[in-house]
Amino acid sequence: MNRTLTISDYRQVDTSKLSDITVVYCRLSQDDGLDGDSNSIINQKKILLDVVTRENLPNPILFVDDGFSGTNFDRPAISEALRLVENRQVSNFVVKDLIRLGRSYIKVGQLTEITFPSFDVRFIALNDGVDSNKPNETNSIFLPIKSLMDEMYAADTSKKIRAVVQAKSKTGERVTTNPPYGYLKDSNNPKNWIIDPVASEVVKRIFQEVKSGKSLSEIAKGLENDKIFKPDRHRIEIGLKSISSSLNVETLPYFWTRETLSAILGREEYLGHTVNLRTRTKSYKDKRKVDNPKEGWLVFKNIHEAIIDQETFDIVQKMRSHKRSNQRYKNRAGHENLFAGLVFCGTCGRKHYFCPQEKNGLNHDHYKCSVYRKPIDSCENPHYIQKSALIEIVSDKLRQTIQECQLDQEAFLKKLEQQSQAQFNKDNKRQQLQLQIDERRSKEIDNIIQKLYEDNLLGKISDERFVKLSQSYEEEQKQLQTSISNLTEKLAK
Repeated sequence: MNRTLTISDYRQVDTSKLSDITVVYCRLSQDDGLDGDSNSIINQKKILLDVVTRENLPNPILFVDDGFSGTNFDRPAISEALRLVENRQVSNFVVKDLIRLGRSYIKVGQLTEITFPSFDVRFIALNDGVDSNKPNETNSIFLPIKSLMDEMYAADTSKKIRAVVQAKSKTGERVTTNPPYGYLKDSNNPKNWIIDPVASEVVKRIFQEVKSGKSLSEIAKGLENDKIFKPDRHRIEIGLKSISSSLNVETLPYFWTRETLSAILGREEYLGHTVNLRTRTKSYKDKRKVDNPKEGWLVFKNIHEAIIDQETFDIVQKMRSHKRSNQRYKNRAGHENLFAGLVFCGTCGRKHYFCPQEKNGLNHDHYKCSVYRKPIDSCENPHYIQKSALIEIVSDKLRQTIQECQLDQEAFLKKLEQQSQAQFNKDNKRQQLQLQIDERRSKEIDNIIQKLYEDNLLGKISDERFVKLSQSYEEEQKQLQTSISNLTEKLAK
């Protein structure tokens, strides 16, 4: 009789007490998506479950990395699966083929030849005929050659794509995936950009307010007060796909940042120009984007309808350049940050920012909490203090300390020892409190992900939204686990 096989996603299973796990690993990159259903997650899962059933493999758990390149091994699902392997909780690791594991000759070889055998893990790559429990049926010479070929394919594909992008860029063809905020793709010809009637007015407003002398913080606050959707949330509102994995898109739809505004103000696309080769990826293995030098940009003028006129754009650039230069000058001339890294918030314990400021020719330099009024993990109190007041407090304390030391050195040293112990106790208490907060938040995230999973099953949120939200929460939880580990180690000393 065939048994009915049930399988759970690893994010919904408490694996801490499990052993003899069968990892059923699926991966689909954006490039694989072009192949249709043959490499789909559903297809991979179906094929692998047949293997699990046929081989009678115990405790199958599904690990899926959807939308991740095989050259990137910093994937959430594979990372968790390998963590369980190293904890000796895994007995079987099943993939459709070697490239699902990855496209790195060295990394795949390390896993198949060293890691899995070292931890007594049976490795099966179905389509490649690999089964470490059946060495006579597996061509051991083939494995490293296949992995090397996969990596060479990835490198060659990346090289060809870069060449195509370079060629298109030089002819003036747009190579960006998404138009900047303020423009939309023409439904009749996606290579053309048309003006977004709503977002373009916001872009004009931003430029005009900078021109009138408003700061970026003031502009951001005004947009938030007027409930103007920030760029990525605006995409969702008009029915387009979100291009951000940040939870702020859902929870803070009107929260504009100085960085977002600064990026908008620097885009020559608003003049009607096409700007190519603004950024690049480091390599086919590292997909992080880095800025190219401005002299390497390719600018093709008057390609689409402009939102901002040249005069306004030039004025704004000069104002921003002058402000940056003036700020640098101020920091050099009479606005020294004397207490850099030494001032902390009395409420949350975070560092204070140094804020150089001048009003009516008078120095108003001050410090305030770095996370005051931040959208996430905000501090309730700025603990604002003038630099001049802080200098006076520190000077008085130094004079008092010197006087005490001169009067009675022995009593002074005893007092220092007592203060040191008191500070240690205070730090210890603060660390214990932070540990409790981090542990509580980590448990909350488990519940949130469970609720997201249920909402996804009920069709309340899409698969794409579920993946993005869960990945973001898992990244937060990963940071929390690091903090918990560090705090636990400190408190144990």
